[in-house]
Amino acid sequence: MIEIDELSLIKLVEEIKPKLVLVVCPSGIRLECIKIISNFSKKYGFNAIFLGESCYGICDLAESEASFLQVDLVLHVGHNSTLRRAGKMTYFIEAYDNTSLIPVVEKALPLIKEFKNIGLCTIGPHLKRLDEVQNYLQKQGFSVYVGDPIPPLRKGQIFGCNYSTCKTIAQFVDVFLFIGSSRFHAIGLYNLLGKPVLVLDPHTKEIFSIEKDALKVQKHLLFNFYKAIDAKNIGVIIGLKEGQYNISAALELYRELNSLGKNVYLIAMKEISNEKLNEFQNIDAFIETACPRISEDFFDKPVLSSQYGYKLIEYLKGQKI
Repeated sequence: MIEIDELSLIKLVEEIKPKLVLVVCPSGIRLECIKIISNFSKKYGFNAIFLGESCYGICDLAESEASFLQVDLVLHVGHNSTLRRAGKMTYFIEAYDNTSLIPVVEKALPLIKEFKNIGLCTIGPHLKRLDEVQNYLQKQGFSVYVGDPIPPLRKGQIFGCNYSTCKTIAQFVDVFLFIGSSRFHAIGLYNLLGKPVLVLDPHTKEIFSIEKDALKVQKHLLFNFYKAIDAKNIGVIIGLKEGQYNISAALELYRELNSLGKNVYLIAMKEISNEKLNEFQNIDAFIETACPRISEDFFDKPVLSSQYGYKLIEYLKGQKI
């Protein structure tokens, strides 16, 4: 079950007095979000439109959809951060999972007894209960480190593309405990810092090391990189989601690769999928500038992040990488 920040929502609605509201939320909480906001809309006299598209983070705004629908307000629910608003109409409303974290942490004790220094991190829905976990582990004799807030991240929070809070404590930590259900967050943490990472799923009570999955992704990224070296035709993807739009990087990659003899095509795309990429039959490899996590997915053709795209340019120029 989730709880939303109703006080902030009430204050916002009373201030703006919207008649038509667009509601954006991640798919994992969509059903609960629809129920909560529907009841709220009846009470406060506005009509709610629920966006049926995917939503992966605070970068995944729906300002263009809001403009097209002519709404008065966009409620972006469930991607917690230090940000209160973005764009012209988007306001962030926090949502929290009320599942207790202590049972899965207690279950993990035999697996972490060999470690002395523990790093804690989680995603937005579990942030409110992270202090409880820290206190519990300290009482068990562990030294527990939780990264201070680094906006837009709160204390101990990570995004799929931002692990700043963990980087600040990595030197003190023997193992990271990631509390959550999403493997890709833990994979990114392992591959960035090279420290052991245990995933503690508070819903299933499953506990496992992410190392095997993370190494698989590392091999996948390297394999794609070396395949892209031989690619004659390269597509550089410009992300059309407001928070992922980076045309300056796309144009720079386009110019550099063209100067190195590649046939380069600029492609604008909102949702990057294998099916859509396969429509570009003439292209051998892609570089996407939208989100660094996308390249970790498995596509039929090589897809590099912009970071790996710049490394590709360095390699083609004969520089050490």
